[in-house]
Amino acid sequence: MKRTLVLTIDIGNSQTAIGIYSDTKVEASYRLVTNDKTTSDEIFFRLNELTKHFGRKPREFTHIGLSSVVPQLLRPWVKALNSYFSKPIQIVSSKNCLNLPIAYPRPASVGPDRLCNVIALRSMGLSNGIVVDMGTATSFDVLHNGGFAGGLIMPGINASMDALTEKAAMLLPVSIKWTNKFVAKNTGDAMRAGILHGFLGQLDYLLNGIKKEIGIESIHVIATGGWGQMLLKRTSVIKKYDPYLTLEGIRLVAINGNGFNDIEDME
Repeated sequence: MKRTLVLTIDIGNSQTAIGIYSDTKVEASYRLVTNDKTTSDEIFFRLNELTKHFGRKPREFTHIGLSSVVPQLLRPWVKALNSYFSKPIQIVSSKNCLNLPIAYPRPASVGPDRLCNVIALRSMGLSNGIVVDMGTATSFDVLHNGGFAGGLIMPGINASMDALTEKAAMLLPVSIKWTNKFVAKNTGDAMRAGILHGFLGQLDYLLNGIKKEIGIESIHVIATGGWGQMLLKRTSVIKKYDPYLTLEGIRLVAINGNGFNDIEDME
């Protein structure tokens, strides 16, 4: 079997995650700040820096996969990737998601990162499962009977803190860390307790609601995203954390996708 070296890019609203896979193993990963004003030239030189740091030449990469929830960044990234690697780019979309059934009236409206999460979950041999992706937003992505059944989206932890401090004049930003008190004795701990313990309460309630709605009480729940590991030890409803789950979905599309990358049709 031919060995693969796959570059995966997940462009999120706040950060862009990049993973390099040797076959199925993550050999390196990087996080960049997402800048919606970046140019293809800037991306080209950043790619050059990253591949040199990793110690590989562009021609050594066998597959390139790209997912983006920032539509205006698709063009500069595709242009830079095509120029640097001189090979086709697999862009994750509802039309390039390994024949994953999508239970949306408008499948194109589903975020490609959510599709990647469910593709990765399905690749584990599961027909049913839930991914809780904790980033700028927190999404609950449901795999049901082998397809993307939908889910829900709510503000992420950072977004909740930002909204609180922006709208309340007397509340200043604080570091987000655990406090075991529910009845806090200072304003900073009151904010931390409200956001973090409140998030755990939502997590339990929402997961129980999803399980009841799809009629499956015992279901595999996996967390990913920047806040997943911080919350894992505080809840019994999530059994596993995988920081590379979305990138794994991109890797699978990069290798097995149908090649659809018509940006005009995706927008």
